[in-house]
Amino acid sequence: MNIILLAPPAAGKGTQAKFLENEYHLNHLSTGDLLRQVAREDSELGQKVKETLSNGNLVSDEIIFQLIDHYMAETKNHQFLFDGFPRNILQAQTLDDILSERCEKIDAVFLLDVTEECLKKRITGRRLCKNCGAIYNVTEPSLKPKNESICDKCGHELYQREDDNEKSFEIRYREYKKQTEPLIEYYRKQNKLYSIDSMAKAEEVFHRITSIIEKEMIK
Repeated sequence: MNIILLAPPAAGKGTQAKFLENEYHLNHLSTGDLLRQVAREDSELGQKVKETLSNGNLVSDEIIFQLIDHYMAETKNHQFLFDGFPRNILQAQTLDDILSERCEKIDAVFLLDVTEECLKKRITGRRLCKNCGAIYNVTEPSLKPKNESICDKCGHELYQREDDNEKSFEIRYREYKKQTEPLIEYYRKQNKLYSIDSMAKAEEVFHRITSIIEKEMIK
């Protein structure tokens, strides 16, 4: 089972990916996580990726393919959950080719649908735990931590990602509309697209996704 989570920035891909990873034992392939890992490395590539992310720009396809090829080659269980990839038609076609060579395919694409105003609030208010990875949002009462700088779960420090600001969001959202939104029609024509209202609570969004998986994909 291979799944893609398709959504604009801060639509909840990371949260749903963790739920799905645990529920169905999928390999969570997040290009964002891969890029941030590289950005922490003391290398020329790491510095280049760090500067690109800090400016709110997108990393080149060449680097993305390099990281994904390495990840897939190192993974034994070839059941993937793609989070943040593909982000344009060329990447989608290339991914289809890669999977076809393995006699595999994308089984479902879940589009997480959220308004632009809600996305902006989510991204500027997002906070993450440095220790356990828990995600909070200081602008949403249901996701707000008791202490704005401390994780409720493990007591470690919360932080805001460098690219979680309004300027970076506007750049990333424009790029999403231009590059990634055409994928909606690309996967709809393949009868693989499922649109999910992601304005609801994370648990409800997850329930909607799993209902489709159980009905359509698991026999």
